Amino acid sequence: MNNYMLDDNLMPFINMGIEDSNPNDFYGPYEGYIKGNMTKSLYTPYKNYKPAELIPTNEKEELLLNLNQVQFAMHEANLFLDNYPNDQFMVNDFNKYKKMYNELLNDYESKYGPLFVNNEYMNKVPWKWDQRPWPWEGSN
Repeated sequence: MNNYMLDDNLMPFINMGIEDSNPNDFYGPYEGYIKGNMTKSLYTPYKNYKPAELIPTNEKEELLLNLNQVQFAMHEANLFLDNYPNDQFMVNDFNKYKKMYNELLNDYESKYGPLFVNNEYMNKVPWKWDQRPWPWEGSN
């Protein structure tokens, strides 16, 4: 299995560009993804709930997990920028996550086929969208 697991500190949200922000207040992509929130000060666990550790069993699952967590981090950065559109640091982070997402998506699709019907691979005959196992079907 390739080492696709993202280091949680790989691209943390840093220096938010607002005076009252704390650069240490943000989770990395993996921890933010499993907790459903990139901002530590906004995360309140439910009772004694601890998020499950996500452990992929093969390269395909690893790529999907990384796609999901980077997409989540990119979306969170986008939401932040909706409120603070002039924050250049967050724009930079958003662009880094977007680039990483596109690279992971291209890697996944080159190995396992398209994830979305609007993919460039879908403009060919024969139409192959329904001729392969879906990611949730569990086959490699």
